[in-house]
Amino acid sequence: MQTEILTDKQFKALSKNLINTIEKHYKIIPLNSLKNFKYSLKMPIYITIEIDKDKVIASLDDIEAFAYADTEFEAVNNLCDEIVNVYEDLKADRKNLGVLPRKWLEYLEDVIESK
Repeated sequence: MQTEILTDKQFKALSKNLINTIEKHYKIIPLNSLKNFKYSLKMPIYITIEIDKDKVIASLDDIEAFAYADTEFEAVNNLCDEIVNVYEDLKADRKNLGVLPRKWLEYLEDVIESK
C-alpha cells in the first residue's frame, strides 16, 4: 500500500511553485531612509510590500502602519510619511499613551533619530 502522496520531485516542484506565487504578491524589504529631512533611521527597518490586484500596500507591522498606492514606489513613500506622522503624534501625546502606543513609541525612538 502506498503511503506517500507526492514523490520527492513532485514535492520540490510544488514547493517551488508555491514560493514563486507568494513572492509575486508579497515581499519583505529593508527601508533605509524615511525620506524626510528632519529624521533619519539608525538602522534599516523591514517593511512588507503586498501586491493586491491593482493596489500596492506597504506596511510596518511593528506599529501597525500602512499605506496604499498604485505603485510600489508611491506606497513606500506614503508609508514613510505615515511612519513620521505616527512618530510625531506619539511624541506629542507621550503622557497620555496606552500600553500599545507606548510600545510603538519606544520602538520608533529606537530606530529614528532627529537630524
